Amino acid sequence: MATFLLNPTNNDKVDLPPLTKVDDIVLIDSHCLLSDEPVGPNSVVLLVEASENTFIWYCHPVDDQWNKYEYDIGSHVLPYPGDEEDQIEKLVICSIAAFQGKFYFNARATELRVLDLSSHAPVLSAIDIDDTVAADGSYGFNEEHSLIFLVESGGELYMVRLLFVSTDDEDAWDEIGKVSVHRMDFASRRWRNVHDLGGSTFLLSRFYFGASCLGAEHGLLPDHVYFVCEKTNSLRVFNVQEGTFDLHKFNEDPVEDKAFWLLPSSK
Repeated sequence: MATFLLNPTNNDKVDLPPLTKVDDIVLIDSHCLLSDEPVGPNSVVLLVEASENTFIWYCHPVDDQWNKYEYDIGSHVLPYPGDEEDQIEKLVICSIAAFQGKFYFNARATELRVLDLSSHAPVLSAIDIDDTVAADGSYGFNEEHSLIFLVESGGELYMVRLLFVSTDDEDAWDEIGKVSVHRMDFASRRWRNVHDLGGSTFLLSRFYFGASCLGAEHGLLPDHVYFVCEKTNSLRVFNVQEGTFDLHKFNEDPVEDKAFWLLPSSK
């Protein structure tokens, strides 16, 4: 399969090596990131396979082939009901973002994972996070059931947490009850709560996609988070400064269940 990086605003293209041995059904749900500018000397293109797969593919734009790597970041027990035996399931990379040449993923209250592809072999590490929750709410958070997105913006690493309504009704887990945004303070190793995005707009969609742009320049609201939720056929717009969000229902069901955001190449 031919692969390339495409700028949709002007159709500029950077050719990449052919990608083989990856099924289309895996690709459509996978996550692709750039560590730097596409033509940068240290730029790395990373493809994270979706679902339960524990493989990543990576290359430099000047390489003649993709490198495949099977990672191991631990496992957890998956409880089964009744008399069924519990299963051991490998942990996989979920939320991930490129930041200052490295890839940060699977943020938790106590830990932030790091993937470094700058050397000949991938290097996985972890940063211990101070999970203290400040009395004034300025930093830290309780680890509740939530969907987490990591976003690089303005030289900072952010985490967006979508907290779901918790009821006995399983369908209600699709209902977002609260949104919070945090900035990583690497000096103190804390997630600091923020109430503005420096005028930027965050765009989120399924499969842990998160990106940032200067929203006011493109008809979007600054200091807001946009999230498409196909299960409820809606667009959620969260006001970071006021802590409120609006719900916009679509008139018709989307043809596809995955939303794609097209952003200006400068951001």
